[in-house]
Amino acid sequence: MKHLIVCVDRDDDIGRKVGVKGPIIGRELNLEVAQKFALVDPGDTDVNAIYMAVKTADEMKTEVVTLTGSEHVGLISDQEISRQLDEVLTKFKPESIIFVSDGMDDEQVIPIVQSRIKIDAVQRIVVRQSRELEKAYFKFASFMREVSSDPTIARLIFGLPGLILLLLGLGGMQALSLILAVIGLYLIIKGFGLEEQFFSGMSAFLKSLSVDRISTILYFLAFITFFLGVSYAWGDIQKGIFKFTDSNTTLTTAGLFILNSSSINIILLSVMIVVLGRMIDDWHFKRIPQVRRYMILAAFIVFVKIVLDAGANYMVNEDYGFERFMLNALVGVVSLAIWTRMTDYFFLHEMSIIKKVIKETEGKEVNDTSGTKLGKVSKVVVENLKLKEITAGGRSFPLKEIVSIGEEIVVKKQEEDESAAVKVSKVVKQFKLQTPMFPNFSDTFIHSKHKKKQQRPDS
Repeated sequence: MKHLIVCVDRDDDIGRKVGVKGPIIGRELNLEVAQKFALVDPGDTDVNAIYMAVKTADEMKTEVVTLTGSEHVGLISDQEISRQLDEVLTKFKPESIIFVSDGMDDEQVIPIVQSRIKIDAVQRIVVRQSRELEKAYFKFASFMREVSSDPTIARLIFGLPGLILLLLGLGGMQALSLILAVIGLYLIIKGFGLEEQFFSGMSAFLKSLSVDRISTILYFLAFITFFLGVSYAWGDIQKGIFKFTDSNTTLTTAGLFILNSSSINIILLSVMIVVLGRMIDDWHFKRIPQVRRYMILAAFIVFVKIVLDAGANYMVNEDYGFERFMLNALVGVVSLAIWTRMTDYFFLHEMSIIKKVIKETEGKEVNDTSGTKLGKVSKVVVENLKLKEITAGGRSFPLKEIVSIGEEIVVKKQEEDESAAVKVSKVVKQFKLQTPMFPNFSDTFIHSKHKKKQQRPDS
């Protein structure tokens, strides 16, 4: 047989609505299926694609087949189409095929077909819709799926604009300064490379929230306390009690604000409540280094309060004197240093166990089970006085993926999800959305990669 007409229903509308599985072979059987399909769903374009395939087969006096995929569009549907295509090619042994489809989605399987047989022509039937509109919709839907699958891009495309719209909805144009502050904060986090740490910390914090934990109540109390502190500060400024318009008296005004406004104490109290909540969570999971860190942070908050009060008195009261300010600051620094040292003795036994676990893993080479070197251990996470996770080569490996710990650490091999060609294809597809002047670059790249792979001799 010289030619074969192949119609493709990638999402298996035929199977789901008519109950017929592919391959559907022959003119009569295809017409019968198309008639049943039209009675069930007259508006489905797959009906017209089957009729187009039959019409083309009649004109070329050849055979026609329809291949059906799966409702799980993607890997499963394409594997099913590949299986049916192999069955048809084995039966008819054509020299080439004419590919018939009803849209861009079905044409995603063209590279699969081309890997098995030459395609002489592609016929697409478009019914009651604009071809360019369908292309735009398909590209937009594909772009949205790509964005949703990448947390980093999703935060930029959805998260930040969503937060801005929320602030505009709640505060109107009066929230413009707050919006600029949010954008500035995000750019700072992004610029200093702290994005993953910040959002992973936020994610861990949100996961730690639970109604059966006292820490959740403390976080809620801290939020209310912080809101009250900001409200008091804003109210004092609005009442005109503290004016920052005169640059010559700015320091004096700031000092008066610190000494007389209760908002500073309330805001620091809210931070202290959050620290207490984190300490309770970390103590529950026996994360002793974090508990110690938050104990030091609590002392640091007290130190900040002491220094703020001393600085405010120095700015407001001429009799206070710089020596007195320095004495208060020095007492605060010494007290903080003593407290930091004391925390070592509070958890002496636990810290010795943790240091031992860290010593056994930190700095060691990490290989996977295939022998590939992944780098040295740069970070060790200990929970419940046991190893929880290590980081090497910019990747994290939980305990369940660690095979053995000795002179070197062996972890399970992690298979790559995508080939380099597929990754580049995704980038090019996104590029195409912005640059329609290169409409066929992505397809050319993939087809050339595939062609080179076919020409490579088997080893």
